[in-house]
Amino acid sequence: MIHAGIGETQLNNLLAAMNIHCINPKTLKEREMEIGEVLESNAEASEKNFLLEEAIEAITLDEDSQQQKGINASTDTCWQKKGSGRAYNSLSGVASLIGQKTGKVLHHTMRSGDCRVCTIANRKGEVPRKHKCTKNWTGSAKAMEPDMVVQMIRDLNEQNVPISELAGDDDSTGYNRAMKEMPDLQMVKTSDRNHVTKNIVNKLYSLKPKHKELSVMVINAITRNFAYMLDQNKGNQAGIENGLRASIDHIFGEHAHCMQSWCGYLKDKSTYKHSSLPHGKDLKSLDLKSDLEKLFLDKLVPNSKKLANLASSQANESLNMTIATKAPKYKHYSASSSLSYRVSSAVLQKNEGYGYVSEVHESSGLSPGGETVKRSLKLNRKRDRKSTVSKTKEGKKQRLLLKKKRTSKNSGMEVREGKTYESEIGIEHPDQEEIPEVMEIGEVDKEAMTVAPLLVFDLETTGLSRSSDIIQLAAYSKDSTFDTYILPSQPISKEATNITKITVCGNNMLYNSKPVNFKYPHQALTDFITFLSEFSCKPILVGHNIKRFDCHILYNALRFYNMYSEFCSHIIGFVDSLDVFKHVVPGLASYSQTSLVDTLLDETYAAHNALEDTRLLFRLVTCTSQGNVISDNITGFIFSPNYPHNCHIQQDNLKTFSEAINCKAVSKATALKAAHSNLRLSHLKLSIERNGIDGLRALLSELTIQGKVPVTSCKKVIQKLYDFLTRET
Repeated sequence: MIHAGIGETQLNNLLAAMNIHCINPKTLKEREMEIGEVLESNAEASEKNFLLEEAIEAITLDEDSQQQKGINASTDTCWQKKGSGRAYNSLSGVASLIGQKTGKVLHHTMRSGDCRVCTIANRKGEVPRKHKCTKNWTGSAKAMEPDMVVQMIRDLNEQNVPISELAGDDDSTGYNRAMKEMPDLQMVKTSDRNHVTKNIVNKLYSLKPKHKELSVMVINAITRNFAYMLDQNKGNQAGIENGLRASIDHIFGEHAHCMQSWCGYLKDKSTYKHSSLPHGKDLKSLDLKSDLEKLFLDKLVPNSKKLANLASSQANESLNMTIATKAPKYKHYSASSSLSYRVSSAVLQKNEGYGYVSEVHESSGLSPGGETVKRSLKLNRKRDRKSTVSKTKEGKKQRLLLKKKRTSKNSGMEVREGKTYESEIGIEHPDQEEIPEVMEIGEVDKEAMTVAPLLVFDLETTGLSRSSDIIQLAAYSKDSTFDTYILPSQPISKEATNITKITVCGNNMLYNSKPVNFKYPHQALTDFITFLSEFSCKPILVGHNIKRFDCHILYNALRFYNMYSEFCSHIIGFVDSLDVFKHVVPGLASYSQTSLVDTLLDETYAAHNALEDTRLLFRLVTCTSQGNVISDNITGFIFSPNYPHNCHIQQDNLKTFSEAINCKAVSKATALKAAHSNLRLSHLKLSIERNGIDGLRALLSELTIQGKVPVTSCKKVIQKLYDFLTRET
């Protein structure tokens, strides 16, 4: 229960769901106290062992061969209730010391401002029964941390293991209070690198609304330069001071303080461009430079000695996370001894690994447990592998890549969705328009594709435009045939009549000057869908040049009568035989259907009659010397029934970019990519309204599931589009 981070309620709920007898809370508490005392004892012993090991590893000799005692450790505190940013009122807190050499917990202590037994007794006006009281604090939650830090330092001094260097954040007065209460301490305070960098980033973002030039891209560049400068000047105070000045001057095109080892401008002035600033150009705003100098020079230069000797309290943060899993912040364990047991459990897990559970069993006179040992070995191996990989260069690169993908995805989604959550947003009238996501291409059912019958279809139309009407629809398969003439709503062009031999005279349709039976469009399309539904397996529709013409004509007709969704539900997908034959029989002078019939079948036929066209095409794709060209190549050439619908939307989107293309603010190729990504020009304007150029960049360079950029991540292209969309009317 303690190891898993659950309490009596969760445990009994689990047992009840498994139809196992529940445990009486009093009995459970007695067993918890029995095992809890063993946990505390084992945790204390573990800390003492690693403290001795840390002290031995830290022993060094000075220039006079005198033995130097003192360890380097890091400290941090966690509370059992989250602070709101304005109020910190947790009833308990836990502080820890972790050795730099061993990476293990050397000491921990707790503060609690409540005891459940005492509270209940006082409420009843009774004297509390004899118990292990957890209340040892009467001050505020904020004051817990310095008090615990002082106690841990004093405890180690009493064991004759002084701390020579203490790493931690600068959010408490623990170090100052320790130096005041123990003036003989020979201890140096070092700041936590992560907290320093985080504070810098927060201050940069606080300046962002004031300066248009301070985009997210620029903030990232400044942060990267700052981190690089810290890495290059460890232990070098003068280098830190010069680096702080150089990091600001460099991005504004001043290189007097730069070093040739890292400054590209000093290496080649003629071709140098900033790799991480917009367009690779220097920043220009003097107001921004002034504010950055106040931040980096006025505040950080006086602390250059501290910046030259930064450390890390990441191990403490890791322990805090483990404590939070065993004593969740949404549960109240602060008023009982349960919190101490859970913290001891976390300490043992950090120091001894997951095998501590079996060791506690043995210390309690119980069996180690075969499954317990097996589980702990598995978790220890997993933890070791993860730790090993995380320290490698490849592991670090992978973490940065995943972080970049998450950040890109999140930024893009926030721009697409607009404001969805902030204080009192429901009272106001926020922008509620959502920018659509990239259109789904549509997956073809590969399993169904292997057994799907081939159905060849063809259309004859009133002209060569995609807005033409269908005047004949035919389909042919191995076992069935469909053929119908359709009365159009627009006249048939002379060119179409010459090719198809189909004319309309009044209320009559003629083929080769002979009357034919015809149907109205709605009835003909309904009959075609019924014909498709009669196949035992959904067919694959095959046609010649359908990807560029027939699919779109059929889509327009079906969409007009709201029948396209029903049509799609009866087919697997489309295959264009023109593309297949270009792949299977390369180098032909012509790939028209008549030429293919002449070349591959050595026949001639009455072309441009839909029924005859389908019969001959079926023979072409199934009975030529090349074999069954469709079945043999279907995987690479089949496309989704949604294809014509997506094309229609893309063409509609592309029209909105016409002005930008004409003004050469964007190339047609980029506009086409944006249209394919379901974006209109109005969506790009909306992204700028929501988050400026950063919003536009997030929208255009948002990574897909495959990790690709759907439109562009080119800084120059994005800036040019931004300038066009924000130009004065």
